[in-house]
Amino acid sequence: MPVKKRLVLITTIVSLITLSGCAVSPVQLTDKQSELIAETWSYGEGTPQAKSLRLSPDLWWAAWNDQSLSFLVNAALKNNTDIAQAQANLRSALATLTSATSQLFPTATLSGDGSRNRRDHSSTDSFSANASTAWSFSFGGRDVSSRRAAQASAHASELSLEDTKSAMTSEVALTYVNLRLAQIRLDIAKQSVKSYEEAKNLTQWRYQAGLVSATDYEQAKAQFENAKASIATNMHNILLYETALSRLTVLPLETIQKLPSGSIPTPPSNIAVSIPADVISLRPDILAAQETVRAAMENVRVAQADYFPTLSLSGSIGTAAATVGALGASGTGIGALVGALSMPFLNWGDVVAGTETQKANLDRAQAQYTQTLVEALEETENALSGIRSSAAKKMSLKTATESSQLAAQLALQQYSSGLEDYQTVLTTQRSWLTAQDNEASNQADWAIAHIDLYRALGGGWVPEEQKNEEK
Repeated sequence: MPVKKRLVLITTIVSLITLSGCAVSPVQLTDKQSELIAETWSYGEGTPQAKSLRLSPDLWWAAWNDQSLSFLVNAALKNNTDIAQAQANLRSALATLTSATSQLFPTATLSGDGSRNRRDHSSTDSFSANASTAWSFSFGGRDVSSRRAAQASAHASELSLEDTKSAMTSEVALTYVNLRLAQIRLDIAKQSVKSYEEAKNLTQWRYQAGLVSATDYEQAKAQFENAKASIATNMHNILLYETALSRLTVLPLETIQKLPSGSIPTPPSNIAVSIPADVISLRPDILAAQETVRAAMENVRVAQADYFPTLSLSGSIGTAAATVGALGASGTGIGALVGALSMPFLNWGDVVAGTETQKANLDRAQAQYTQTLVEALEETENALSGIRSSAAKKMSLKTATESSQLAAQLALQQYSSGLEDYQTVLTTQRSWLTAQDNEASNQADWAIAHIDLYRALGGGWVPEEQKNEEK
């Protein structure tokens, strides 16, 4: 068979083997893993229909109708260093996949040279041009399995990038909510200073008039000074959240501090009770764990391939002549085809150890897969419970704030009339301050629980009602 036809045949065989090895078996849940999933949730590989339920981070956070939050989220998606590192990891994984794919095909090189030899006042010229190719095939499927492993690793890196985006935007939203809560607490502290100052001045007047003891005046003064000190504490907390946002978004601190004032952002209404069941199956870290298991399975096959022989083929064609013009002429062609079959011998210990190592890695990947699944279910249920808890307390805390405010005002009026002692004033003022803080904290908890739910489900989703309307 001519050399050229042999090379074409080799290339055809490689292509067929490559195409036949492209399919990757899906990772199936074990019985124990299936038992972990509540009936509320379905589980799948992430079908195109299920993927249509997903919302990108910028669209999800835009639905909260807070311009400052949207600005910070978009800045994080663009600048955050963790996201940048995940993007670099993905590029590296794709490069590894390209390298593994190239191992399935023959390598080819082209070369040409010319020389002149001079001896005894005479010279001899020689020119040549060559093309060579080489290819090896493992009967154990090493190269095919290596490519599958690289393909799964690349997909895992892609999913890890999405998981990182979800994590970082969640952290931005959480820090932003805490910043707004700290600002509200600062306002509460300033209001309490005014209230305690009014009580202090009233107590001072009554003390000077001989109507109360010095103890009442000193208590009122101490309460006033403590309230003033709390302002500095709240300002420090605000700065901590501002610097954290600066780190997460890689924006100057001055830019964060110039954000317009605002309240705690409110999540879309009823979002916690309109979660499509397929959403949890799309959590990026769960899918990434699946791909890691898939890669580990293929690496076991790579190690087992060393039990089988490897066929190596190499061939070359070329031409050599005394002049450049004569290259390719009849009688100047040269060619070679070499085949070799090899397999390990007397090193079974290394092969067995390598296989066992990869099997241990597979067991580790399976355990990590189960752990990720368990954590996803735990985080989802905890977030839903947090939302229900905050909703249940909302009206009660609002009523408590209004009642404690009225009680503090009445106590101060009665004290000024000599109908109450200062301890009653002190108690009611503290209750009012605590009630305001509790109400603000619950508003923040409501938002934070939705942020936790977003993180637990691995990103945003189209609400069930909206999905049904689109149908």
